[in-house]
Amino acid sequence: MERSYESYARMRPSVLDHLVHFLLPAWCLGCEKPLSRRDPALCLCRACRAKLKRPRRERCPLCGAVASTRPGAWLCAACRLAPPAFDGLHAEWSYEPPFDEVIRGLKYHRLEFLADDLARGMAADLPGLETEHDVVTAVPLHWRRRLERGYNQAQLIAKPLARRLGLPYRRLLIRSASSAPQTTLGARERRSNVEDIFRCRRGVEIQGARVLLIDDVATTGATLDAASRTLKSAGADLITAAVSALTPNRRE
Repeated sequence: MERSYESYARMRPSVLDHLVHFLLPAWCLGCEKPLSRRDPALCLCRACRAKLKRPRRERCPLCGAVASTRPGAWLCAACRLAPPAFDGLHAEWSYEPPFDEVIRGLKYHRLEFLADDLARGMAADLPGLETEHDVVTAVPLHWRRRLERGYNQAQLIAKPLARRLGLPYRRLLIRSASSAPQTTLGARERRSNVEDIFRCRRGVEIQGARVLLIDDVATTGATLDAASRTLKSAGADLITAAVSALTPNRRE
């Protein structure tokens, strides 16, 4: 049978049986080898899942950049000089092969079921956050991009993550202006690209709220910073950013 992304999108690992697996075979997103019924998580085979990497430990705990600070320094130089609006950043994986193919599958090939796998992994690695936060929200897409894609991948991750943490999910933000894709820009351009593009939804009341802000991937953190500034200006007291992956080449 010809390999197609549609076979991924129709696969539901939790209810697969022999017949469905025979009729709708799936291939590993990392190495493109056929997946067995026992290898559905993240649509990666066991060998590729073993290659997944965690973000480096030598990171700034606030922005996630790989810090080159002097021994004993807590924050990176950039955060000491101009800290982001969010109060911490959690990342589950490092955005490098084969995990990058998982995100591409979710964002560009309609493999929406991957969002629940990502949420499951993030929830397992975020103990205690359910008692430290009041609400979960997602970084929004502009309506044109959401219409083109059919969904917001950050929201697909955030909703099951909220359920697993026992927290309410709320749409707090609107992306009020379209912008160039962040993947095409450098660090300085990314910051200016997302400046003043978010606003809170009408009727949102978050005075004193502790918000868990979700996105799929963080590179420079510019988008998370811009969204957090909007939430802080609306009265949010604390914002923790959480992403499925962090790019490995970030420097302060």
